[in-house]
Amino acid sequence: MILNKKIYIYLILTLTLLIGYYFNEDPSGGGEIDFKILFPYVENLSLDFKKGFTIYGNNPAILIHSPFFSILQSIFLKFHGNLIVLNITYIIISSFLPFIFYLILKKKLNIKNDYIFYFSLVIFLSPYFRSSGIWLLGDNLSLIFFSLSIYFYLNTLKKKHNLNNYFLCLFFLILCSYIRYYYCLYVFYFFLYFYQNLRISNFFQLLLFGFILSLPALFYVDFIIKNYNFFDSLSTYGKVNIYSNILIILSIIFFYTIPIIFSEISKIRNYFKKNISFFLVFFVLIFLAYIIDKLNYLNIISFSPRGGGVFLKLFELLKLDVKLFLSIISFLSIIVLDFIFKKNRIINYFLLVILILSLPLFTFYQKYLDPLFFFLLFGLIQSDVIKNILIEQRLNLFLFFSYFFSFYLFSLIYHLGVI
Repeated sequence: MILNKKIYIYLILTLTLLIGYYFNEDPSGGGEIDFKILFPYVENLSLDFKKGFTIYGNNPAILIHSPFFSILQSIFLKFHGNLIVLNITYIIISSFLPFIFYLILKKKLNIKNDYIFYFSLVIFLSPYFRSSGIWLLGDNLSLIFFSLSIYFYLNTLKKKHNLNNYFLCLFFLILCSYIRYYYCLYVFYFFLYFYQNLRISNFFQLLLFGFILSLPALFYVDFIIKNYNFFDSLSTYGKVNIYSNILIILSIIFFYTIPIIFSEISKIRNYFKKNISFFLVFFVLIFLAYIIDKLNYLNIISFSPRGGGVFLKLFELLKLDVKLFLSIISFLSIIVLDFIFKKNRIINYFLLVILILSLPLFTFYQKYLDPLFFFLLFGLIQSDVIKNILIEQRLNLFLFFSYFFSFYLFSLIYHLGVI
């Protein structure tokens, strides 16, 4: 009876995606725009692959994106030819992502209960997950592959001598990177673990396996460098903005950890008091960067007119000093993260560095972290704090879902132009 109830709830939430498709729902605000830009290239590829790829490569803004997902869609269209069927199929595929999240939680915590099942359903409230599924964007498929990579990585923790899990972890990471390039940097996280836990012969087998699977991507990059103005396109559309992105990323992370903050507020406060000298260093560095930028000695902080995340948009709406308040939020985020990371600081901060370096673009959208951050925080980050919160069920699910449902509604209303 309980199992049937779970299935019904899951099917109802999947149905909301189909209803969203019927009503052209776009809570991320960019799904429909991206679809209208990208889908003509899919149609061209389905009609004449060679000509379609030439058209694809001649647009510098499109060239910097991987064509892999567009090619997959074009193959589907070529053999089926029905866009509606493609949409519905992709929505159904996307709906597996929350279930994979549940499998990750179950594997990570080594428990199976109703709490973590219902907790995993929060993915359905992600505005960016919903837009990606409804508007045929590659983010959901790449994240499905990435989550499967995490799942098989967690399998290696339980079965260290089963090589199949290592190969599957790497296979899905590479597959995911074919859709979104930036995931490839997570290979350093996995290979560090592989190196520490495998015999050298097995480690080199994985290296060879990864190299062979990456060859098509290497040939593709070589081809577009030789035949198209790839580096010019990259410099135009892929500007680096590391420090500003750090502020944006930390502010977005703070947003997603607010339910944890409320759950652990007294512990975080005590942790801050015990380590105040450590955090003072971060405060001084962040404040100095703000002052130097404010006095125009160096242009350290600059934000794109697009993107930036929920706090940046909120501060702009309130007409506050965005650079100052985002710096303050980033400092608070460091306190929360260090509280979460405390017993495994090195490997967890290494993962955070990978996240930052994988997304150095001048225009940073919150969709890059939503719902990716859930999989990093509850899947890859090694933290007794996170583990105990879930095992002991310290997050109130009603408040947790209310918080993210409010964000979903706000995103929907904001991008409808009501606010």
